[in-house]
Amino acid sequence: MITAGPRTAPPPAPLHYRDQEWNGIRLLAYDDTGDGRIVEALGDVATADHIVVLVPGNDNYLGNYFDPSRPTRPRVNGATLLRTMGTIARGERFAVVVWMGYDTPRGFVEGAFRGPARQAAPDLVRLTRFLPGNAHITLVGHSYGTVVCGLALAQARVDDCIVLGSPGMGGSSTADLRYSGNLWAAQGREDWIRFFPRGRAGDLGHGPTPLRPGFGALRIETGEIPGHCAYYTDGSESVRNMARIGLGRYEEVTLVDPLVRAPLPRPVVAVRERAGTTVPAPGERIAP
Repeated sequence: MITAGPRTAPPPAPLHYRDQEWNGIRLLAYDDTGDGRIVEALGDVATADHIVVLVPGNDNYLGNYFDPSRPTRPRVNGATLLRTMGTIARGERFAVVVWMGYDTPRGFVEGAFRGPARQAAPDLVRLTRFLPGNAHITLVGHSYGTVVCGLALAQARVDDCIVLGSPGMGGSSTADLRYSGNLWAAQGREDWIRFFPRGRAGDLGHGPTPLRPGFGALRIETGEIPGHCAYYTDGSESVRNMARIGLGRYEEVTLVDPLVRAPLPRPVVAVRERAGTTVPAPGERIAP
């Protein structure tokens, strides 16, 4: 039952990242306490030049992560994006990480509060620093996952961030989020998220849409996709644009307003010098 406000359960323990195998799949983290958390690697992250990290939104947990009756579940979305990247860049080294690494909100009411995102952001930061330091890293947040991304960006090692159907990112601009990388935003024409309240009061609300002029995001095309959960539709312009950004092919990205493209985002090659990045220990305080 969803109550009028956030749950008051204590925050889960910090995730411990390591490359491991579990029941035949490749994991970077696994925690079966509470609702459970799982971070799955699709592809070889150790050798990848490009790594895309998917951050899902509400109502995802370990109990439904492998449910085959959920066609929009994050694991399927990750596989669709990986396959799309392969059709665009044959022979290149890339991987997708499905980061269901936090206690996601249940329902609309809990999703209006920033508490779960605040708890999640430090673990997401640690993941970005765990990944190979010379890789081009892209975060893709959907719905409430965009709030988690927004609160992590100030300290995460991220070159590109894509936000899909965002209720707000916990700030009013990329400067407010202290993020100097490339921010891309998508909102389908039929996505109900456009009606989400945009105010903030204490821990309630997530602020303005990243589509707002002056926020600092480039708006990417989605094509004709239905509703709020179809951004990863196979063959859609939405998932193709995610793949292009994840591979650093910025010149191929289709924008809602092509006139705002100039200047182009910085090239991927500019981020190759960070191989010495250290990984904070689990439990180390990271202020998102």
